[in-house]
Amino acid sequence: MKSLVFTLGLSLSVLMTGCAVSPQSIVINPQTTISGPSYGQGRAIAINIDDRRSSSVLGSRGGVYESSSLITISNDINGALLLAAQDAATQLGFDGSSSSPPATVTLILDELSYDTQTQNLINTITINAKISLITTVNGSSHTGHYQTQRSHKLPNLPDAQKNQEIISEALSTSLGRGFSDISLANFLAQN
Repeated sequence: MKSLVFTLGLSLSVLMTGCAVSPQSIVINPQTTISGPSYGQGRAIAINIDDRRSSSVLGSRGGVYESSSLITISNDINGALLLAAQDAATQLGFDGSSSSPPATVTLILDELSYDTQTQNLINTITINAKISLITTVNGSSHTGHYQTQRSHKLPNLPDAQKNQEIISEALSTSLGRGFSDISLANFLAQN
């Protein structure tokens, strides 16, 4: 009897992975945690956000109707990135109290993608988050590119809450790498 229940459960799982998957609209909320020195030293900083993704769709959740099981962002991604970048700047000691020339940072969202591959009843979700930071002071500039790729192997496709967490985490990691970049700190120290 136990083997019959197991077989039925396994059959149901196989059928469910081949079924239609609903689209999701999620909230992206990156958080920055900065490692390394606080190099802002009271300098004023202006932050601009530039979303250069070719599509507002992050990717597909998979399933039989892959083209309709899309993941999109429901909140203002530029606003969310601006808040995260401002938080990073505060952690780094930028506050406008210094007489040093102000800096301008343009945060470019180059890519934020979501891919689903299913093999042997295991779903592999791959998140790719790529940003660029272009920092300018008195006509001199520094450019850095920061990419994070995360893969998650799961028995079931993630719900919206889990997708929000794993996508925001990948984006947060790229932001943290960018603002913690020692070459950016050195550039600002010299300009």
